[in-house]
Amino acid sequence: MSWRVGSTHAQTALSDAQDLPPLDPWTSHLAPTETALVTQHPGTAQTGPSSTRAFARGAAAPGAAAPGAAAPGAAAPGPAEASPAEPGDVVRSGDAATSEDPAATVDAVDGWDDAQLVGQLFSLAVGTHSARGITVDEPDSPDDSVTTADGGHPAATDGVRRTPVDALADLVAARHIGGVCYFPETAEGDSPDAIRHLVRRLQQAASAPLLVSADQENGTVSRLRQGSTRLPSAQALAAADDVALTEEVARTSGTELRATGIRHAFAPVADLAVEPRNPVIGVRSPGADPQAAARQVSATVRGLAAAGVASTLKHFPGHGSTTVDSHLGLPVLELTRDAWERQERAVFAAGIAAGVDAVMIGHLVFPAVDAGTPATYSRAVVTGELREALGFDGVIVTDALDMAGAQLADGPGAGAVAALAAGVDQLLMPGDPEAAIDAVLAALADGVLSRDALRDSARRILRLKERLGLAGDGIDVEAPLATPQHASTAERAARASLVWRDPSTTWVLDPGAPGTRVLVVGLRTDPQLRGVDVSAVLADRLGAAGAQVWTEPLDDDPDTILAAATRGFGGSTPDVLVIATRDAWRDPEQSRHLGRLLALGVTSPTPRSSAGHAGAWSPTTPR
Repeated sequence: MSWRVGSTHAQTALSDAQDLPPLDPWTSHLAPTETALVTQHPGTAQTGPSSTRAFARGAAAPGAAAPGAAAPGAAAPGPAEASPAEPGDVVRSGDAATSEDPAATVDAVDGWDDAQLVGQLFSLAVGTHSARGITVDEPDSPDDSVTTADGGHPAATDGVRRTPVDALADLVAARHIGGVCYFPETAEGDSPDAIRHLVRRLQQAASAPLLVSADQENGTVSRLRQGSTRLPSAQALAAADDVALTEEVARTSGTELRATGIRHAFAPVADLAVEPRNPVIGVRSPGADPQAAARQVSATVRGLAAAGVASTLKHFPGHGSTTVDSHLGLPVLELTRDAWERQERAVFAAGIAAGVDAVMIGHLVFPAVDAGTPATYSRAVVTGELREALGFDGVIVTDALDMAGAQLADGPGAGAVAALAAGVDQLLMPGDPEAAIDAVLAALADGVLSRDALRDSARRILRLKERLGLAGDGIDVEAPLATPQHASTAERAARASLVWRDPSTTWVLDPGAPGTRVLVVGLRTDPQLRGVDVSAVLADRLGAAGAQVWTEPLDDDPDTILAAATRGFGGSTPDVLVIATRDAWRDPEQSRHLGRLLALGVTSPTPRSSAGHAGAWSPTTPR
């Protein structure tokens, strides 16, 4: 039996790949692909109480004009969807709304004591990444029959069980916390109603409205899962090369975030995917070309703004050229200053010009600017390059301070102080929040940190909250979620992103030949729980197109796989074999299984094993 091979290059929401568009110089030895299908997560459209929208008093929600006044820019088509900005427009998220909550106004900062001031600069995780310093233990008897997500047990107080969210709410209230970062509790995600409940619980505890954030990049990094629309990754949209479509996808994403009360997206990724060995950026990046990436990043900023959601460029000064995952170690950005200015800096500059609300600092060392200090703690990088040279006056936020790349010998408190001294405004997810807060308060009292500088940081954060019109719980109960219109946007984006790796070896299921026997082989689950089950989605779509489909796991013996499929097809061998891999270029086990499958017959040309490879093989002679 011999197989003819073809593969697609389309980075979408369904799998992860560490790769680049086909014109990038290193694609000769990697076949960058990601299965070009799109799915909508199970669940219903938005449900929940039909309470009044929680926007500022007297202010219009994004996408709707206030009584007697038109919203800025083009008129909105309705109360839920905002009209897109014109290409090139600078739109700041929430421009239609101004908060009147006295606890959240910029002027209130001058009357705050140190505890209120410092607490506003912290954003703490809720969900799977809850910090170890947030516990539910209390002096009375805990309920050992229930285990929480962090491995503890809810404490029993007067018969009422407490959860990690309750404990975080206590900390929000006691320490005047300014923001939280949402993570789903499980790989399947939380329902929209569960997210709203969590947001309401925490907002009720806050002395000033919380800035609720999430890493909603779409593609493989998506915090909205159940009951939401799965949208393509940045590199998929870059492959489509349609800025209007990118803007529409971002507006759709922002609208669904707004429906759950998440008003700050840690997106888009502005890193360039120029290093094939990079273990963490991959399809999260819009690609390797600075000009094309700049267009994509700017469109995403505009789309999120049109939805009334704040945007964030990350990871300044650029994580794409590194070879270490900052979750696990400290990367080094080995670029000359001239190269950096032509590449990564150009993308960040474009996003800033487009009106981005925040910039996230990456945990990495950039020797061309500061050889001895990680960027998170480098005043030369944070203040010198970002605040002064690029003229960015929005919110500067750290990447998560519990990551390996952010660790200092003196602990999380030292890291929090050093980041603020460098010029950061918001401290994201320190490993021990109370220790970090206490360290900042001590540094402020001792004169190590400037009170005026911290007040400026708090003002930037509150100014962003004002632009978003945050008051109450910040949830827009009328914003659409998981609608047919949103699914259509996702489908169009996924189709537009399809690019054949080798146009001479394409394969398309013949709609005129129903009953084609297709064997789909792939990983059952991704080890890092990214995306969805690609093999299952492929099988569903191919079956819907009229094919007979049989699926087998990639890690079985090739002869066993083929024998099982032959039995499944009633004794007939498959007509087509589709193999879906994920990061096979850096996973020897996947590469080995792929090679053994290819050894079943002669292939021409030989496919490359790569991240997210999805190839289709069809036999030219029966076995």
